[in-house]
Amino acid sequence: DIELGCPTGAVVLSMGDDGATRRITPEELKRLCKEQRLYSTASLNEKLYLHYRGYSRIEGLGAWTGLRALWLEGNGFGAIEGLEAQQDLRCLYLHQNCIKRIEHLDCCPKLATLQLSDNMITSLSNLSGLSRLSTLQLAHNKLESADDLRHLLMCPSISVLDLQNNLLDDPAVVDILEGLPQLAVLQLQGESGSITSYTGGTITASARASIGNPVVTKIKDYRRTLISRCKSLTYLDDRPVFAEERLAVEAWSIGGLPAERAERRRQREEKEDAHRRNLQYMKELATRALPLATSAAIAPPSAAQSPALAPAVDSEVSYERALHALEARRKQLLAAGC
Repeated sequence: DIELGCPTGAVVLSMGDDGATRRITPEELKRLCKEQRLYSTASLNEKLYLHYRGYSRIEGLGAWTGLRALWLEGNGFGAIEGLEAQQDLRCLYLHQNCIKRIEHLDCCPKLATLQLSDNMITSLSNLSGLSRLSTLQLAHNKLESADDLRHLLMCPSISVLDLQNNLLDDPAVVDILEGLPQLAVLQLQGESGSITSYTGGTITASARASIGNPVVTKIKDYRRTLISRCKSLTYLDDRPVFAEERLAVEAWSIGGLPAERAERRRQREEKEDAHRRNLQYMKELATRALPLATSAAIAPPSAAQSPALAPAVDSEVSYERALHALEARRKQLLAAGC
């Protein structure tokens, strides 16, 4: 076995008897069909797992025309190729390889999910033909500037974008992200860090590592800024964007911190008022129902309120009648909206 240096570690390539890396041959695919319990007719299969096999090139998939999902992660691929027959492909997983450039994907016009994390990509390109692309994962690559991301503007359908742990240090990336009208989920910080309102000062080495992209420390009021600029965001980094937070951020974007505090105070008072109204309503309901239930328990029930009772001891009959009367009165109160 040999090891290839990739962004997050080594990719182990299994060597054949002749010292060459493994290839995706018809014999290899036939063996995998049996191993994965797939159809022997390649075109009938909708998924194929070729991950962590030590392949160095994408090839031999010409007969697999029905694939909807293809797993190719954890190999040694240096280029995206050999997918000309996968016109129905929806999900392509190419993370943990050695890919430096996005290319040759126009043959997969129905692609919706593209996983390219843990590669060596320095800029984005050749995605404009993927009109259905909604999820793009690019964590742990070598993206640095806003120009490296500018091609995203050609992909307005993207709703989930993962840019964690790149080398982004240009605050102009916010302009690019703002230009994605359907962007709902954004991962820009590191996987373990959470700096939501960095305003300056010294950052330790460990904190910087957890941030993931240096640009996070350069964007003042990081979380507020991104939420206010990206109108469709529902999840940013480590937590959701709830309606209350969006209202507070919109107030902040108009009037700064005083406006945000006023909006949060308004939200808090609104919740407290709603709680008080609910509590008062329950008290009034109990006050109205108690004397009515007491009188109903004492008075003899009408024929409409109490069904015929089987002969029983007088005390048991009285008890049953009281229960029926209470139940009938409760239904009347509910029907009246009390």
